[in-house]
Amino acid sequence: MKKIVLLTLVFTALIGCNQGTSQVVGEGYILEITNKGILVVDEKFPVKSWKDIMNEYSGNAIWLSTKKHGLKPGQKIQYQIKGGIDESYPTQAEAKHITILKEGKE
Repeated sequence: MKKIVLLTLVFTALIGCNQGTSQVVGEGYILEITNKGILVVDEKFPVKSWKDIMNEYSGNAIWLSTKKHGLKPGQKIQYQIKGGIDESYPTQAEAKHITILKEGKE
């Protein structure tokens, strides 16, 4: 009986440890680009910066640190997060992978 309880506890602990390894995936539009990364938001804002929209914008926003070349404001992307997310607004994280998505007709 003690072995069954011990095995159950070990199994539960292992499941709990593996839950933190899932990757966060998101998508959105690039609003700004700096030498350290990109700012991604839910909506496309042509010819605007974060300073222009920050007071009225209430959607998701994330600064992704990346060294990926060829990114441009207005592009729709999908991204995966490497590691944790800093809970600020906009949130901040390191991008593990970025894919440029094709634009649909708007």
